Amino acid sequence: MCLFFILGVIKITMKHRYYSLGFILLVSLFFTACKKKEQQTPVVPVVPVVPPPVTPADTRFPVNLLVDSLPLAYIKEQVPINTEMADAVATIINSPSLAALGKSPSTFIEVDANNFTNISNQATDCKMLALRWLMLYEKSPAEAKPYFDKVVSTLLAWVNAGNIATTHIPNESSYLGFFEAYSVIRSRTAAADKTKIDNWLLAKLSIYRNFPARVNNWETIRLSFLYYLGYMLNSTTTLDYAAGAYTTLLNVNLMAGGKSEDLISRDAFAYHAYNLAFYARIFKAKAYFEGYDAMNTFKNRKNNINVSVQDMMNYWKPFLIDPINNVHIEFVNTNYAPDKTRTDYNKPFVPSSAVYALEELLLAFPETTTYLKGISSSATRYNRKVSGFLYWPK
Repeated sequence: MCLFFILGVIKITMKHRYYSLGFILLVSLFFTACKKKEQQTPVVPVVPVVPPPVTPADTRFPVNLLVDSLPLAYIKEQVPINTEMADAVATIINSPSLAALGKSPSTFIEVDANNFTNISNQATDCKMLALRWLMLYEKSPAEAKPYFDKVVSTLLAWVNAGNIATTHIPNESSYLGFFEAYSVIRSRTAAADKTKIDNWLLAKLSIYRNFPARVNNWETIRLSFLYYLGYMLNSTTTLDYAAGAYTTLLNVNLMAGGKSEDLISRDAFAYHAYNLAFYARIFKAKAYFEGYDAMNTFKNRKNNINVSVQDMMNYWKPFLIDPINNVHIEFVNTNYAPDKTRTDYNKPFVPSSAVYALEELLLAFPETTTYLKGISSSATRYNRKVSGFLYWPK
C-alpha cells in the first residue's frame, strides 16, 4: 500500500517538474516507516482453550420390567458386608453375565417348538447382561459399558435377522427376557438404534394385540406381553386395551372357589402354576410402572363371581404345603389329548415342579417364601434363580 502511494507521488511530481530535495526526503522517510510497519509480525492474541463441559454420568434409575430400584439398592448395599449376598451376586448375576458377553447371537426368523429353548436361553442371557449393567452403571460406568453395548448389539441382531412374531402365544414367551433387557437400557439407547428396536417390538405388539382372546393361559400370556410392551413403549392405547381385556380374563379364567380354567380343562396344577406365573409378570409390571399400591389393588380385584387371583393362590396352598395329605393326580381328565403322553400324566402333583412359578410370584405374594421353604427347608434368596433372588422379600 505504501509503495503505491509513493509511486503516485513521484508521478505527480515528475509531471509538474517539482524536484524539491525536501520533498524527496519526506517521501523517503515515509517509505521507510511503511516498510518497517509491513515487516512487523502481527501479534495474534492468545485465546485460552476451554475444554468442553463434562456431562455428568446419568445415574437416574431406569424404570424397567426386571427389577425395582429399592430391592436392587438393598442387594448392592449388602454385597460389601454380607458374604452370602456377595457370593450369590457372583453366582447368580456376575458369572452368567460375563459368560454372555462372549456369546454370539444365533437368530431365527420365528420361534417354534424346536428352537423355543434356544431362544429362551439367549433371552435370559440378554436379561443377565442388562442386570449386570444395572449393578455397575452408577459407580463403574466404564466397566458397565460392555454389558450395555452387548444388549444393544444382541437386540439389533434379532432386528436385522427379520425376526417376526407368530400366533403361537405360549411360544412367544421365549422373548420375555429380551423384553425385560430392553426395558432396562431403552432410555439410554441411541436414537437410531432405539427406533429400530422399537419398530421390531411394535410389529410383535400388533400381532399380539390382534390375536383372538381365549379363556386360558394363552390369554394371560398375551396380556403379559401387552402390559410389558405397553409400559415399555409408553403406549397408553395398548394399556387401555389390556385393562379391558384383563377384566374379561378374570371373568372367564377364575372359577368358583379359586380354581382356574386351566386347572379345570387340563386337570393339572402344572397349568394352574403356569398360568399364575404370567399373572405374576403382569403384577410386576404394574408395580414397577405404577407403584405397589396400584399393583395390590389390581391383584386383589374380584371378577363377576367374586373370585380374585389371591383366591387362586389360596386354593393351591394346601397342595403346596402338604402334598402328602392333599394329592392331585395330574391330567387324568384333561380335555387336551396330547397331555396323556406327558411324563407327569397320571402322577401326583409335585410342588417342586412349580418352583419356577413360585419364584415369579414372590413379588406380588410374599407368602410364597413359606411354600418354597416347605419344598426345600434350605431355601433362601441366596440359592434361588434370578427371579427368586431379586423378588425375595427382605
